[in-house]
Amino acid sequence: MSTLAGDLARALGNVEAMQALYADDISWTLPVTLGRIGGTHEGKDAVIKFNKISLGPYSKFAGFKVDIHHEFGDGEYSVARYTCRSTVSATDETYENEYVLFVRGRDGKITEVVEHLDTLKVMHYEGLRTFLPRIPGVVVS
Repeated sequence: MSTLAGDLARALGNVEAMQALYADDISWTLPVTLGRIGGTHEGKDAVIKFNKISLGPYSKFAGFKVDIHHEFGDGEYSVARYTCRSTVSATDETYENEYVLFVRGRDGKITEVVEHLDTLKVMHYEGLRTFLPRIPGVVVS
């Protein structure tokens, strides 16, 4: 089975392949605890800019490995739960986190993404801590 949510997860790391899935009026929402990339990005240009920023800390050479655990839906609404692995460029640490994408589509293009992940786990990685701003009251050792 192939859904827009699964197609987006499988394209992770390839901004050109990702943007080919987007409608012009796409919005992408992430937890606000992700600092400067958190919140909602509206419009194709804003989402592509966010994609480039969020993928920046990871090794282009190592790429991304995506293991999809669940994928279901139809042309309008779909969900994918997956584990993503990559390498943090600044430290050569292996990055691994689980994600869930809720995707809405129209005419075969993605119009809305709501992404959930373990944001505290992101801050665990030394190479990503400098990428995200400090959050008052959260201590990462």
